[in-house]
Amino acid sequence: MAKIYKNKSELIDDFIDDADIVLDAGFWGQGVGVNSNNWVHKMLLDKAKEVYGIDVDFDLSKLADIGNYKQNYKKRSAENFDFRVKFDVIFAGDIIEHLSNPGLFLKSCAKNLKNGGRLIITTPNCFNLFHLAEKISKAEPTVNPDHVCYFNAKTLRRLLEKNGWRVKEIAYLHSLGVDYPESYKKKFLNVLYSAVSKFTPKFLETLTIVAEKI
Repeated sequence: MAKIYKNKSELIDDFIDDADIVLDAGFWGQGVGVNSNNWVHKMLLDKAKEVYGIDVDFDLSKLADIGNYKQNYKKRSAENFDFRVKFDVIFAGDIIEHLSNPGLFLKSCAKNLKNGGRLIITTPNCFNLFHLAEKISKAEPTVNPDHVCYFNAKTLRRLLEKNGWRVKEIAYLHSLGVDYPESYKKKFLNVLYSAVSKFTPKFLETLTIVAEKI
């Protein structure tokens, strides 16, 4: 059975070392504020040796406490970027489903990683329990209006392999650590979600793949 990570913090602990130089792709739009303990970029700053960030838009003034590392941030599309350093890890948390050309993103990642470097992707699992439940009552599930595609384990693996990557692990996240107002229906589904996850990960909300640059 595929591994289940409780949250992104567990994923980071497993695959990022304190000697790593890390790029956080799409670091700003991760569903929480910069002061939240669940902000993934802060987790990376606390864990890795050095962290860079790229996003199409962000408020540099809110990164003031990072000090001399302000030059590590670029306002660029994740489909076309280049840095002066090569990275040990690129963390792509819930960004690939926003991209019009994910193949270009994977090409930029390969160009900016060290040989043997790791790419960590998290993305919504298209067959998660909440989507399947909504298909019963709606024509289509509720989705983020900025999403342009969804993946399952097979299609994301194939995308990576077609672009020259070696998949090291396919796993699932139990929770993103982002709180939203919930209806009674959603609260009921949360209980079912927790129960089902004890037997199989395939209906969990978030898919994660770790791939290696060949």
